[in-house]
Amino acid sequence: MAVLFRKDFFRPDFNFMEVSHRYYSGFLGLVLLGLTIWTFTDRILRKEFGIYLGLAILLLISQINLGRLTVTLKLDPTSVNLHLLNAIAFFLVILTVSIDSREKVLYQKKIFIKSDCLFRKDNILYYILLIGIVVQIVLGGRVSSHYAGLACPDFPTCWGQWIPDNPLEIVKIQIIHRFGAYMVALLLTFTLSFAIWKNFPTPSKRLLQISMYLLVAQIILGILNVFFGLPKLVTALHTGFAVLLLMFSYLSLISRAIVLTSENERRPEK
Repeated sequence: MAVLFRKDFFRPDFNFMEVSHRYYSGFLGLVLLGLTIWTFTDRILRKEFGIYLGLAILLLISQINLGRLTVTLKLDPTSVNLHLLNAIAFFLVILTVSIDSREKVLYQKKIFIKSDCLFRKDNILYYILLIGIVVQIVLGGRVSSHYAGLACPDFPTCWGQWIPDNPLEIVKIQIIHRFGAYMVALLLTFTLSFAIWKNFPTPSKRLLQISMYLLVAQIILGILNVFFGLPKLVTALHTGFAVLLLMFSYLSLISRAIVLTSENERRPEK
């Protein structure tokens, strides 16, 4: 609370972004707490969404603690990456409960997704893709926490080589991040091609196509970061597009599971 009354709050050298981040997190926590209390006071809502919101509260508590460690340990890379991973998990839980509630309210569905429609052998590429995107986001976090964004002054090579001889640690981090991007591009291409080949539901294919556009934009933003010295707007967009890429790829998987679940419910029992 003392920060609220600091006279230097609007000084140019005061870390406005960090304080804004804390205020926004506090506001989000209060909203989630209120929503959780409201949900648990209603028997039907508690049955439908209690697990989601209980998990979200646990992740939020973990996120606050990891944020504390990130500050007290002075941006220790491990705490930064755990903070980032926890945020991703929290985001996916909130996104899932939002889709679940929307499907049940708009379409009066009793079952959101059946497990056998989500965990199928032909969804394996989805899971590999999602893991690849999460790993790439973490690699991006390593680049940021090690100040390796400008470790390579050129693109697509680094200091004129694809893999520099005897590189510094920050150069290795940047190189790994770049190859991670190439791997995600291959995984997304394979997943989209497989979805078209197997004639996945139209929404699933469209969401993967949007993911491909986002990936192209993401790569362009990464290149701009290199050549223009990490401008704040481009860096922020680079982070935002990474989250959007994860979101649309995840939504593609969920949308397919929803369609398959609906088809199974309409199918007459033998």
